Amino acid sequence: METNNPLRPDRRIVKVRGFPDPLTLERIEDVGFFFDDRAQTWIRFCAAEEVAHWMDYLERRRLGSEVSVATGMGQTRRMPCLSKQLLLPGGGGPTRCALCAADQLPCREWIEGDDTDALDYPEAARFYLCGSCVQLHIGAHPRLYAPVEDTL
Repeated sequence: METNNPLRPDRRIVKVRGFPDPLTLERIEDVGFFFDDRAQTWIRFCAAEEVAHWMDYLERRRLGSEVSVATGMGQTRRMPCLSKQLLLPGGGGPTRCALCAADQLPCREWIEGDDTDALDYPEAARFYLCGSCVQLHIGAHPRLYAPVEDTL
């Protein structure tokens, strides 16, 4: 089920089959696998062309894998969204935090991932956060967020 639209690439879920030892678990989590309560195993979302790489990666660590199509491209329903908690719904700015509304602080722009952890979907939420809000909310929030690259 390949898609020809470059803005909405086909997404897959690579699931770990087996129980990794503690060292292997640390390594697979370092590369982006995380424990998913629904699947009751470690998973990683990826583009269709990355599947062979991740299956090989797990095989080298003596772990089986299973691949399925990821549903939810462009949707943000599965987990809570920080974009719905913003005090400044417009997204704030380089010196104004959208989450706490603090003014005259350096802020970084962030983008919110969808239900397949993709960042390249239409109308992805973008907003600015100060350092305090990043520390309090981004790491602890159960959703993928990534900093938007600086543009000249």
